[in-house]
Amino acid sequence: MKTVNCIVIDDEFFARKLLIDYIEKVPHLNLLDSFDNAFYALNFVNNNQVDLIFCDIQMPDLTGIDFVKSLNNPPAIIFTTAYAEFAIQGYELDVVDYLMKPFSLPRFIKAVNKACELIYLKKKTEINIKNINQVSEKHYSKEKKSNFILVKSDRKIHKIYFDDILFIEGALEYVNFYTKEKRIMGLYSLKELEEILPKLDFMRVHKSYIVSINKINEIEGNQLLVRENKIPLGRSYKALFFKRFGLSE
Repeated sequence: MKTVNCIVIDDEFFARKLLIDYIEKVPHLNLLDSFDNAFYALNFVNNNQVDLIFCDIQMPDLTGIDFVKSLNNPPAIIFTTAYAEFAIQGYELDVVDYLMKPFSLPRFIKAVNKACELIYLKKKTEINIKNINQVSEKHYSKEKKSNFILVKSDRKIHKIYFDDILFIEGALEYVNFYTKEKRIMGLYSLKELEEILPKLDFMRVHKSYIVSINKINEIEGNQLLVRENKIPLGRSYKALFFKRFGLSE
């Protein structure tokens, strides 16, 4: 089980000592520090990786409730108090648990297990989101770096921007790039182009055609209208094409 960093905030010495003793009995809890005043804990929480706080409510200068309200991104909170009347107000802050003094070790462990489950779930979610964002950034960077293709044709090298391509037609060992202004023949295969072209913008719709998704004007039966050009929609590609756009055949 992964280590959970925690702190204790309580103005009563014996209450702090009891919590510290309990924490030391739980192997996956790592006590970073303890405080007798919530003010002193504020700076520590803002500058250290704290996963869990055991916090009294009724304290001088700054109450536990006001302390939690002052945190921008509070970690998991377990309130410890002798005053039951604060329970409802405490739960309104979305705390993990509420331990009524005096509480037993089994009750403490139950609250800790609940907090740890939430902490692990939060960390796992944050890691997944970070990974998704990193993949998206890499994909976006790749797309931005290669927004054109170089095509050798008629002893010239043509720079064709992806945005200018309407569709591509296979012709034996060659392909024809149809742009807004002209047709350019190049030595490529459609399979090769499927790997080069941005998958978000282009799609193979027939054994002989790749189309720019944004350039499709109409869908009629087994044909796609790209400007004035009618592109066949192959039987083996049709299901995937309609699925991509959430359409039914």
